[in-house]
Amino acid sequence: MARVMIWPDIYREQGHWLPCVNLANSLHSAGYTVNFMGIPDCSDIISQYGIPQSPILASVYPSGYSFENKLEPIDQRWKPHHLLPICRGELDDIFLGPSAPDLLISGYFTALETLIIHRKYGIPFIIVTTYLRHPDDTPRLHAKTKLVYMPRAVSQKIIDAVSPAPGLDIDQFIEPLRDRLELIPCPRAFDFTDDDWTHGDHVKYVEPMIERQWLGGGPLPNDPTDIPTDKKLIFGTSGSQVQDYEFKARQFFSNLIAMMSTHEMDKYHLVLAVGDKLLAQLSVEYGIDVDRHNNRLPKNVSLFSWVSQLDILKRAEVVFMHGGLATIKESIWEEVPIVIVPHGKDQMDNALRIRRSGIGVVSEVADLTPQQLRGLFTAATSNKWIRQKLAKMKALFQVEESKAPKPSIQLIQSVVAP
Repeated sequence: MARVMIWPDIYREQGHWLPCVNLANSLHSAGYTVNFMGIPDCSDIISQYGIPQSPILASVYPSGYSFENKLEPIDQRWKPHHLLPICRGELDDIFLGPSAPDLLISGYFTALETLIIHRKYGIPFIIVTTYLRHPDDTPRLHAKTKLVYMPRAVSQKIIDAVSPAPGLDIDQFIEPLRDRLELIPCPRAFDFTDDDWTHGDHVKYVEPMIERQWLGGGPLPNDPTDIPTDKKLIFGTSGSQVQDYEFKARQFFSNLIAMMSTHEMDKYHLVLAVGDKLLAQLSVEYGIDVDRHNNRLPKNVSLFSWVSQLDILKRAEVVFMHGGLATIKESIWEEVPIVIVPHGKDQMDNALRIRRSGIGVVSEVADLTPQQLRGLFTAATSNKWIRQKLAKMKALFQVEESKAPKPSIQLIQSVVAP
């Protein structure tokens, strides 16, 4: 039975990890043995699904790193600090010996790390890209950019440490990433179809990888959030990378909270997933830290660090979001109209995809008043065409998800058989 190791991201980015939980279940069903590896802060993402995870790089990224940036340069989330330890054998226990994996499935954002592992241990690998990247933004370019922007002496030390002979230049070193099989867990129908938006033949759109279950089947624990059942839900999120645009996200959440005090919004209940840091800040701002029950937060609003989005979306009338692909796919799956207020990164492109596909409404202004947000809410929930477009897009998603074997598994089997 072939062993597969999955490494979705170095950091705690649920939008990158959760699609790989779906992939892990598909691999398990196809006869593979599946394991994850990740820094300590990522363990609880995986453990609730019964999937084993090998902890790595704990000396570089100790528990709590995701919530308190402890390394320099300040505010730069990706660090080079872990690369040389990998070169020196930090992962020997995983990739050497009789239980070493036969295949590494790695996220786009770990392309350089995966290349180092491939060079050092000779393990085959596949890339999973959990966002809709531009055709020019290849994993190869991503790895090269990291090497180019570190001191030349450091990049050459990394290259020489895992190459068969010293002296390779950067382009020679990254060559194994050229035309490497790359899976994009989203049906092609949601991406741009312009003539200049074409990937190479090695890049494959596959099933959306949305639903998750306990490895091998069985129910998941119930989401422990205490949310009223007698009101229609509105869901709001800025995703798992909220620290990258903290000011915008906080303003977005504050205005959504204020929206819930406008006319006739007492019929609805707003559920906000705001992340650990903003939850602490908003708890102070609204007096929740002093009294959980008698405070300045409107009674029709609940704040959480993180929730099971699929559970919430099953009941939601609309989702206000930043524009991350994982939340968009889950909203399509549950046919929930989308209000997208992009905060940055690929979210601008995703807003355009939402507009083109007709499955929601888009704001081009990040700093919206409560009244403007209320107007977007009305526009999203009162438009029957949005519901029809959502149903059509979900049907396309279901076609890919229901294929047997799944498109991803067929492609993985072409690299390493079960």
